[in-house]
Amino acid sequence: MSLSLSLAAMLLILVGFLLIFIAFLSELFKALKKSGAEVEKHGGAVVMIGPIPIVLASDPKTARMLLILAIMLTLILILLTVLSVYG
Repeated sequence: MSLSLSLAAMLLILVGFLLIFIAFLSELFKALKKSGAEVEKHGGAVVMIGPIPIVLASDPKTARMLLILAIMLTLILILLTVLSVYG
């Protein structure tokens, strides 16, 4: 059981890095398309302290998206914790 949880944790970390890389490339290509135009600057971060997410964002749309992602992350964390205790 421990091996499968370790594998799940490594997979989640890999997926996280992949999402960051894809988002970076997406923003890069958007910036290159808008040659000469001003690029909109949106940013945000999610800090997870245990199961409690803290969302920091520059605008409400980004905050809403990050809040949804933080809730999903929290649910995955709770699910993995329950599976490791009762599985």
